[in-house]
Parts: sequence; C-alpha cells; structure tokens
Amino acid sequence: MTKRFNPASEAVAFRLWQHCQGNGWDCTIAEAAVAIDEPVRRVCRIAGHKGWGHRFRATRRDASAAFEAEAAH
Repeated sequence: MTKRFNPASEAVAFRLWQHCQGNGWDCTIAEAAVAIDEPVRRVCRIAGHKGWGHRFRATRRDASAAFEAEAAH
C-alpha cells in the first residue's frame, strides 16, 4: 500500500510543479522553495515523493560531491 498525501501537501506539490514547469525546471530545490514560500525540507520531501528530484538543477554542494566521488575512483 502506498502512502497518500494529504490535500495540503498535494496543493504544495501543484504549486511546486507549476513554478518549475514554467521555468523549465531550471532551478534548485532551495530556489523553488523560496519561490513558493515553503520550507526547503518540505519541498525536498514532496519532490522526492513525486519523483521530481532529478529534474532540479544541482547545487554547488551536489556537484562538488559528485566530482569528489568520481575522482576517488
């Protein structure tokens, strides 16, 4: 059984999708959170639940971690 969202979370998910779709998903999760006036943690959780996490632009920290992991191999 999958966990369902409540209506308030679905409303935030729609606002997140609406903002990001209009920008071609060219933003970080933090930028999207600021734009829709929601906490980053909530936006991150909703994006992950909806399967949208890969659509966002990586932050500098994300890019640095990927580079360091690649360099370690």
